[in-house]
Amino acid sequence: MGNSKSKTYKRVLVPVSEEQLLDIFKSHDRDGDGKLSKEELKQAFSYLGSRFSAFRAEEALRTVDDNHDGVVSMDEMNKLIQYTKGRKYTIC
Repeated sequence: MGNSKSKTYKRVLVPVSEEQLLDIFKSHDRDGDGKLSKEELKQAFSYLGSRFSAFRAEEALRTVDDNHDGVVSMDEMNKLIQYTKGRKYTIC
């Protein structure tokens, strides 16, 4: 019988700066249109380690989408960063 040891990883929460958040959100603008769709937001929050990325994306849109067009534009990006700031994430 072999000695079976499985590795477990502990989630470590780290603060993310506004500049890092901006870079992360911009990098998730997959189609390069300068806007973040709900799906792109979901992927960004998943990257940040959110266990409920779909919920977080929905809440972010509801909070920061001032013109109600269903996306976060670059004009609304600062509000998205403020919404996200203060939370700690595990960047995957």
